[in-house]
Amino acid sequence: MMTFEEQVRTFNVLYTLYRSPSNTSIFKGVPISMRERVLKYYKTMGQKVKLRYRGPRTHGTQSYCVLQDATTFAVYVRTW
Repeated sequence: MMTFEEQVRTFNVLYTLYRSPSNTSIFKGVPISMRERVLKYYKTMGQKVKLRYRGPRTHGTQSYCVLQDATTFAVYVRTW
């Protein structure tokens, strides 16, 4: 469980550096090193999100990037 201070710090970093100007994603270009922190933040908040990984596509098809190859990711609200 994250403390309130950790939640505030996480949100401030995400909002300041990685907020998305689009209407679809919440944040984009978030470094993969922040993945666990972001997932923990949204779990604590009780909001379900979907992560889409971005980076080189060296494994399998060229239509998506797998976690193992990802350098960044985008965060989307789950609507289902």
